[in-house]
Amino acid sequence: MRYIKINYVRPGMRLARPIYNKSGVMLYERDTRLTAQGINSIQNFGLWGLYILEPAEPVPPLSEEDLELERYLTVSTFRLKDDLTLLLNNMMPRNIMSMAQEILRKFGGLDHKINFTGTLRSNGDYVYKHSLNTAILAAMMVNRLHYDYPEQLAIVCAALLHDIGLLMVPEEIMEKGERLLSPDERRLIRGYLEKGYQMLHPDYNDYRFPNLSLKIVGQMTRLGHQGSPELPQNIRWKNGTHVLHTASTFDEMTSMNLDRVPVSELTAVRYMREHTDQFQDPFVTALTQCIHILPTGRCVEFSNGQTGIVIEENQKNYAQPVMILFSNNERVDFTDAKFQKALHIADIMKTMDTRLKVDRATFKQYKSDPKTREQTKRYLEKRKKLVAAGRL
Repeated sequence: MRYIKINYVRPGMRLARPIYNKSGVMLYERDTRLTAQGINSIQNFGLWGLYILEPAEPVPPLSEEDLELERYLTVSTFRLKDDLTLLLNNMMPRNIMSMAQEILRKFGGLDHKINFTGTLRSNGDYVYKHSLNTAILAAMMVNRLHYDYPEQLAIVCAALLHDIGLLMVPEEIMEKGERLLSPDERRLIRGYLEKGYQMLHPDYNDYRFPNLSLKIVGQMTRLGHQGSPELPQNIRWKNGTHVLHTASTFDEMTSMNLDRVPVSELTAVRYMREHTDQFQDPFVTALTQCIHILPTGRCVEFSNGQTGIVIEENQKNYAQPVMILFSNNERVDFTDAKFQKALHIADIMKTMDTRLKVDRATFKQYKSDPKTREQTKRYLEKRKKLVAAGRL
């Protein structure tokens, strides 16, 4: 499965993830082979990209729990949108607290890990889907951290509200993407985040959110003011802020974005493990206890160029699964110290397609240049030997 930006989606490609309408009705099933008319229809949704199956890739299994999560996110996106719109217009929200309670009921008491894959996103729904994903991750994390119910509810509520200020940012700025923003535009965004935070207070509306929720949203807003994900050391950060900071960063890294390709769950967790000044260990550990990082069936690449597949997930330590190498069918158990020294998991395999991709110009040059043909022949022979030796 690969992430393809919407401008590069072509007829004949097959969907890896279903597409729903706002009522939760499935419009396009998985494995749907796209047509030009279908692509044009999907482009009207404003999606940034699609998850696409590779040419020979079978449809991956999807449990009823996975399907239910997909449907729930779709329907809840529009419920949250309605409430945040009411708040922006100084009106009473209908669903925020009930949604927070519902999320805690559905996800806060789970005793097993779930597959948390990125949702399809567009400019029109990014804030809502990001807030929902952050809230669901936060609900699972606070359960693992054993907080009492009022604190759990306040944290999940804060997750639903923390980005409300982004909804006031002019569309032409939001559509630029993070990398193209000027310093003035960044300051403008931070100003809107602050304004959104102020609108949540009783002085601005008649709806009273939990006091802890407001404090957490305020601290998340201050993080936005810093212009970076770093946590200044001179502030006493709330536990809920640590939870939201960890959950929000994970979702931003692993979900589609306007100007960034999503990274794997493994890469995102490694990033947080490496930046302990920003992400404290108990909160990252709580996150890894809630979601699958290297589940059974996941294909990975090693730093030495070899590839393999996970045949047994390690529930206690995601970094130590049992695997089979593709090159020689060797069984590798990463709880064994000898394999930990010899092999290092680099990342999830981004593609199972190992065919050489040649454009028309290269093919034309190959046909007309004997020297190029000889170089290509030597390269293919060398590659064949490396594959036979298990080094590719």
